Amino acid sequence: MGAISDEQSSAEGPSSGEQANQGGGAEQKPISNFRLASYGAPSMPLSMATLPLAVYLTPVYADSDGFALSLGFVGLMLALSRVFDGLTDPLIGFYSDRIRTRWGRRKPFILIGTPIFIAGVWLLWIPPIEFAEVTFLGATFNSGYPYLLGVLILMYVGATIKDVPYSAWGAELARGYNERTLVMSWKEAFTVTGSLIGAMTPAIIVFWGYTKPTDAVYFLSIGVAILMPLLVLNMVKVVPEYPVKESGTGRIPIRESFRYVWQNEPYRKLVIIFLFSTIGSAMTNSLSFFFVKHVLLAGDLYGFYLAPYFISQIAAIPLWFMLSRRIGKHRATMAAIFWYALWSCLIPLIAIAPQEWFTSFELQHTLGFLPDSWLAGLNERFEGIPTGKFAFFIGVMCLKGSSIGALSALPYAMAADVVDLDSATTGKKQGGAYFSIWTMTRKIAYAVGLIVGTTAATYVGFNSLADPITDPNTGESLLWLACLYSIVPAIFKFVAVPILWNYSLTEEKLAQVQAEIDAKTAATT
Repeated sequence: MGAISDEQSSAEGPSSGEQANQGGGAEQKPISNFRLASYGAPSMPLSMATLPLAVYLTPVYADSDGFALSLGFVGLMLALSRVFDGLTDPLIGFYSDRIRTRWGRRKPFILIGTPIFIAGVWLLWIPPIEFAEVTFLGATFNSGYPYLLGVLILMYVGATIKDVPYSAWGAELARGYNERTLVMSWKEAFTVTGSLIGAMTPAIIVFWGYTKPTDAVYFLSIGVAILMPLLVLNMVKVVPEYPVKESGTGRIPIRESFRYVWQNEPYRKLVIIFLFSTIGSAMTNSLSFFFVKHVLLAGDLYGFYLAPYFISQIAAIPLWFMLSRRIGKHRATMAAIFWYALWSCLIPLIAIAPQEWFTSFELQHTLGFLPDSWLAGLNERFEGIPTGKFAFFIGVMCLKGSSIGALSALPYAMAADVVDLDSATTGKKQGGAYFSIWTMTRKIAYAVGLIVGTTAATYVGFNSLADPITDPNTGESLLWLACLYSIVPAIFKFVAVPILWNYSLTEEKLAQVQAEIDAKTAATT
């Protein structure tokens, strides 16, 4: 991934007089790799925090080795907090578009939201109280449920305050069709790196005897609390926020602002795509630990599955970027969906296949190159765990996971493009409004996906508190769990294919829109 050239950046660069008049920001210069990395870097601790939320929240709060709350009610608390959080997104987006300070529009929100978010993460994974049964207004319930709801709301409010302006700022860093993909690819690379750190943490700490999800989230919370302030401060210092250049002079009321947003046809299509895709992702994330523990009987190896899965995402991002340059972002996204679905179809087959089919993938065969003492220690540590099927599953998941980077970075880059359509109509720069609806959609869809995934798993008879060895779930419920984990999410992602087939905002169309914006801005100034 290279830097954006001077020619590509100069179209946005203000003169020193314009900068002084409009306030905030720095003189626009070519976006170097260091600046791209500085912008993307805060995504790493954010992902270190969101990965445990995605895959460890249910194990920590609803597993027998955690707080042993009800899986269904944990999913409900998370869903309620997501809905509340989603309602705050439009307000933050609207005001971050309109505020003018000496530091810019986006940076103040990021600085305010970061400590709130860190406090929420810490309290979520390291509760200062013991959960117990309590009675309130005649109702008896576990104190863990209201506590979980409260800290989730705190964390999500902090995330909203910083993340909506952060995403809008990224969309404003570059203007070219492919350059926006480059910015989002850097951001996605750091996001996946954070996920990789989160995934490798349980795989590393297992050698010190820490095997439970509660152990992993403890160490990750410490990492987030240290890294996030440092990387955010570096970003605010290093990455410029350019002065706002708008041809429209009047203020647009909030209702009218979002009416313009929803009238943007390409954006509506992206929101629908993102909605269904996120529902599928939430189902996969909420059920992945239980699939590995109860279907593959390898719960202690969960971290070993996540690490190669995220490595494959990082390795594939440059390939998807090159493909999008060649055939366009929307067609590259369609290709990623087909690739994702292909390997998803194999997962239920792995679940029902007998263990004997995977003998050649057992630990002593796949890691036979290790020193004998190391191999003996690993065999002793994982004695009784069917590592053959698990190893084959990792291979399939790496192929499937290689598409995830594209399914995240490319839609974000496409969302940055559609903001220009709004600018051509209104003369305003409303990236905050657009990305607030984007993040609100993600949060509400994630809540729906959690409810669908956890409720459906419970409905088909799956019990998350059952012992997978001494008191296993029925074969039928485990097969349904495998389908809810893989096949159903792939179907949700396939909703995007017919919508993207005739997607109108191509590279050529975007160039025409930007020429129109430049003409209007020049006429105004």
